[in-house]
Amino acid sequence: MSHSEDRHLDFVLKHYKEGAFDTEKAIGRFREAKGIKPQPRRRISFAAIAISVAAAVLLGVFLFTGLESRQWTDVAVADAQQTVVLPDGTNVTLAPGALLSYRMKDQREVRMEGKVYFDVARDESRPFEIDADGAFVRVLGTEFMVDGSEKDEVKVYVADGKVLFAKNRKSEGVILTKGMEASIGDQMQVPEVEETPDVNSIAWQRGSFIFDHTPLKDVLDCLSEYYHVSFAATDLSKKLSGEFATDDLDLIITLIESALDVTIIRK
Repeated sequence: MSHSEDRHLDFVLKHYKEGAFDTEKAIGRFREAKGIKPQPRRRISFAAIAISVAAAVLLGVFLFTGLESRQWTDVAVADAQQTVVLPDGTNVTLAPGALLSYRMKDQREVRMEGKVYFDVARDESRPFEIDADGAFVRVLGTEFMVDGSEKDEVKVYVADGKVLFAKNRKSEGVILTKGMEASIGDQMQVPEVEETPDVNSIAWQRGSFIFDHTPLKDVLDCLSEYYHVSFAATDLSKKLSGEFATDDLDLIITLIESALDVTIIRK
């Protein structure tokens, strides 16, 4: 039995009072008035009544829990990126390994884990709210990414529009607009806005990396994080500008080596 169920049972037993309503006397008076002879019957003990009431309460808990769970629809992604359209028209792109649950009846609510990109359909009467396991985001209609793939940290990058980013529904938050990025950790109360947002935070969803006079070291760090491969180069001081499709790492390395006249080694 769960802690919640124990609490419900304790409540029932605490507030039940034997004899608060004397059914024996009431039935006796009725039979006497009608001339009905009493029939032998088994007495029901207080323990039996308490157990029956407790069972009814627990059944209610289980039914409520089941109803609550059925209101949510789950989406899970295994090895490939996936885009789904929610009932309100919102487009959601999930990175590999991401999990998402949503319900859209009276409110627009989402729970998520991993890395997810949202293109939210505008509905001023129903804000779109996201619980990202330690962070809360509320919007009306915009494009942004929520990254909860790192342990103890959640990041938000806004591609268009405006979002409220906070630790939870009741805590102080920050407003992020187009091109802004912020993060919050377990020990933080308010998200921290990044001074230099990483435009490649959404490279996985956009399908390309964008570099603008970016030091080669930062370029390789970006590629390393995306492809989970370590790199070294003969000259890390050079800078790179350009846009590269994310679907071919070998081609990216070849183009960088040619453009910067360097040699890149995979560790």
